[in-house]
Amino acid sequence: MIDYIKGTIEERGIDYVVVETLGIGFKIIVPASTLRELPNTNDIIKLYTYLHVKEDGFQLYGFLTINEVEIFKKLIAVNGVGPKAAISILSTISIDNFYNAIKNGDSKIIEKSPGIGKKTAQRIILELKDKLFINNSESVKIDDASEDVLNALLSLGYTRQESISALYGIDCTDTENALREALKKLMK
Repeated sequence: MIDYIKGTIEERGIDYVVVETLGIGFKIIVPASTLRELPNTNDIIKLYTYLHVKEDGFQLYGFLTINEVEIFKKLIAVNGVGPKAAISILSTISIDNFYNAIKNGDSKIIEKSPGIGKKTAQRIILELKDKLFINNSESVKIDDASEDVLNALLSLGYTRQESISALYGIDCTDTENALREALKKLMK
């Protein structure tokens, strides 16, 4: 619904920032890893967001990359893992360590996150292993260099999953060539 918010940081909290855009201040919950990388107040930022609808209201969750949003969405789709637990995991574990934990079935790494027990960590691994990896050997990660290509594919009408799959194995440092290669894959 709200893909990203770009604006000025007006306030920083323990687990959130308030971003003002067009005169409206949005309180956005962010992982500790994101909060550490954000600039000071009064600086302009862009956060990719997920809008969580609850019985008693709405809550925005923000991330520096599209990849983090995708992982967050996959985490909250796991039975027993809500937004608070997903933020806890993303605050405690780097994206690469998270992928490695899933790939290697190492629940102890995920258990380091506050509020995540052994059974929940094992369930996360079981449910996400097939969703995060192609051929059970390579991860599909969207880094900063490939975000522009992903956004271009989305604007052309391709689904997020189609776009991510098309980007697998493509060097996205040259945006134009990466887009051309991804489109070739999608047209096959």
